[in-house]
Amino acid sequence: MLGKADDLALTVPVDSVRGGETFMNEFDALIAEAGRRGYLWHQFRPDRYGPEVLAGVLRWGGVSDVVVLTDEWGTHAYRTPGGDGEDVFAPGRVHWWYGCNAGAANVSMVWILRALLTLPTPDEWLPPLVDAPAGTGVSGARVPVLVSRRECFR
Repeated sequence: MLGKADDLALTVPVDSVRGGETFMNEFDALIAEAGRRGYLWHQFRPDRYGPEVLAGVLRWGGVSDVVVLTDEWGTHAYRTPGGDGEDVFAPGRVHWWYGCNAGAANVSMVWILRALLTLPTPDEWLPPLVDAPAGTGVSGARVPVLVSRRECFR
């Protein structure tokens, strides 16, 4: 069973200040929370304006949770086998998938991050493998890539 959105406790240090008031939008808070939880960030095809694709990966032994941030129509998240030799950015099969697909209503990046961050651990919930929807993962040229992990202090 998926966790409820209320179960997502954002313990994010707020560091933006505007007019004497502290400000952080929900997208920023969710990205910061993913970093705090240990997601490793991959920036695909970066240029002077930033990456074309930003993908986060959290490994749970033989399973990985992945979020691919591209734009409002291509952003998606999934749980896939992620052991040695598995390419988590080109999965053929997934345990769970959430995002926009043909014929579905637009799902925002915030909703996709919420869904991913409220998933139970693979020990608690791991549905059977199904074929990954078309377009899952990072398509096209995947180089150059920059990899970074946010340092978190508790």
